Amino acid sequence: MLVRQATLEDLDQMTALIHATTKKLIEKNVFQWAYPCELDSLETQINNGEVFILEDHKRLIGSYSIKNVESSFPVQIERSVYLYRLLIHPFYQGKNMTQHMFKYLRKEFRKRSVLLDCWAGNEKLCNFYKANDCLFLGDFPEADYKISVFQIGKRGNIVKDDKGYFKKL
Repeated sequence: MLVRQATLEDLDQMTALIHATTKKLIEKNVFQWAYPCELDSLETQINNGEVFILEDHKRLIGSYSIKNVESSFPVQIERSVYLYRLLIHPFYQGKNMTQHMFKYLRKEFRKRSVLLDCWAGNEKLCNFYKANDCLFLGDFPEADYKISVFQIGKRGNIVKDDKGYFKKL
């Protein structure tokens, strides 16, 4: 298994991966991502170096994207990045493929905090993050729901200050 940064040569496989995963979610009445995906946006994310892929023998089986944490994100930690659109092709789901991606993230971003989130009511995904050594930071209100925020593999190195902001020890 290899995790690497995506290139524009991966765009077709990346699009197929997103579509297959999104269709599977829609079958389960989970409407997490738009179908079909926005190719212009995906191309921009690849050009910006935000997209990483998991491949096995040149076959794309998973992906995630990383960007700097925006000021509107409920958890602010200096030099943190936000992991979004984590996905595994439906054929490979349940086969522990994400362990390769989490290992890469822990190594490549060891000097930065990697944050990820999900709808607070998604117990399956919350439990998945916890099972992959993600630290639960809390539930935070959004428009009409709450999101659960996690930090990848950094147990014990952050605290909440007196204003409610998270900071590194």
